[in-house]
Amino acid sequence: LMFRKMSTSLQSVSGDGITPKDMAVAFRNGCEAVSFYGGAQEGSRTMLDAMFPASAAMLAGDGADIPASATAAQKGADATAAMTNAEAGRSNYLSEEVLMGTPDPGAVAVALVLGTLAKAFA
Repeated sequence: LMFRKMSTSLQSVSGDGITPKDMAVAFRNGCEAVSFYGGAQEGSRTMLDAMFPASAAMLAGDGADIPASATAAQKGADATAAMTNAEAGRSNYLSEEVLMGTPDPGAVAVALVLGTLAKAFA
C-alpha cells in the first residue's frame, strides 16, 4: 500500500524530475493510504506512530532532511512503549501488561529503516 500510493503520487510529478519535496509528499500520501486501508492512525500503537512524525519532519523542510525524519520516527516509536492499548495491528490482541514498556515492533522497524537511510546518505 505504502509504495503503491507513493508511486502513484510520483507519477503525477512534472518538470525536470522528482525533488526531495515530491518524495516527502509521496511519503505522506503513502502513510495516509496505510492509515485509510488499515484502519489505524497515529496514536493507534502501530507503525504509523513512527511514519507520520517522520513524514511531518520531511514536509517541515525541503524533504531532504532524512536525519530529522529518522529522529522523529524514533521518538514516535519510543512513545509507543507508553501506550496502554493497541487499536490496530497485531499488538491489539495483547494485554496492557504485555504492551507496557515495549515499543511497537512495526514502529521500531520504520525508525530502524529511516535511521539506516540517514546514515547511508550522510
